Amino acid sequence: MISIKKYTSKNLNVWNSFINSSNNGTVFQNQTFLNYHIKRKFKNHSLIIKKNNIIIALLPAVVVNKNNKINLFSHPGASYGGLIYKEGISFELINDIIIAVDQYCYSKRFHSIVLINQPNIYLKKYNEEEHYLLSFNNFVVDERYITHVVDLRVKNNLINLLSKRKKRYINSKSFNDFSFKPSNNFDAFYSILLKSKYTYKTKPTHSLQELKKIKKLFPLSCELLLSYYKKRVVGGSFLIFVNERVCLVFYNVIEKKHRDSQLSTYQLYQCMSFAFKRGSFLIDFGVSQTPETTNPLNPKMSLIKFKEQFGAFGVMRRVYKKIFYYDK
Repeated sequence: MISIKKYTSKNLNVWNSFINSSNNGTVFQNQTFLNYHIKRKFKNHSLIIKKNNIIIALLPAVVVNKNNKINLFSHPGASYGGLIYKEGISFELINDIIIAVDQYCYSKRFHSIVLINQPNIYLKKYNEEEHYLLSFNNFVVDERYITHVVDLRVKNNLINLLSKRKKRYINSKSFNDFSFKPSNNFDAFYSILLKSKYTYKTKPTHSLQELKKIKKLFPLSCELLLSYYKKRVVGGSFLIFVNERVCLVFYNVIEKKHRDSQLSTYQLYQCMSFAFKRGSFLIDFGVSQTPETTNPLNPKMSLIKFKEQFGAFGVMRRVYKKIFYYDK
């Protein structure tokens, strides 16, 4: 029999241990990560799902009150969430879990439930059964995001993944005065990030203090890499090794004056190299859409083309939603 209970801080170690051993868990579903926020506060309503008193799944989630309606929402403190399953789970048990979560939401009289699933390539063992079963249980795809990843498992040199033009840039002597290396100089990095976001009339999702806190909490899962031109910081990338398979480029930015120097090419290639040396199978360059437009789901063609020149290909992030209806 499947039972569901709400997560409390007493379950921290058990929760995080399950995430680490699961088929699709990442650092983003770690409760310590979910609680790093300084300015943004969430009403945690994560769920622990058991069968015969053994944990078989988790759901990191929060309660969101919108238009006087209470919703269960995949934790907004993470890029993605959704149900996290144990390895080797069966088709039938996934279905039973979805039904149990459905019944739980109905019993709590939630208006809706929203699940933001990570791309399937993040899974230790590739499996699309959940997508089928969510649809079968009347969840609908509310939003779709396209993200671009590079498969780093190449037999030869990484540079062979690049287009001919990108190879020429990397092999040219124009980067002799540049270096790219790990650093803890978040202040210099964040200064460039703020200016870059200001160009598009936006702000970084995370504060400087939050980025520093993430690095402090997860020193082995995060890496700040900075680009230097003659010993001066001119760009940088903040990487998160979300699990043993995938490295995510969380932030990537360069100074405006170097945008015509192909520094962005050099920097992303160095990220690929760094992730490869750390043992990652894939590097995720992030979503390839235009949040600054009226429709934030619009694909950003120039950005997609740029990523494709590194050997990147598109994968889907799906957001599932189900609305519940009650008798008055």
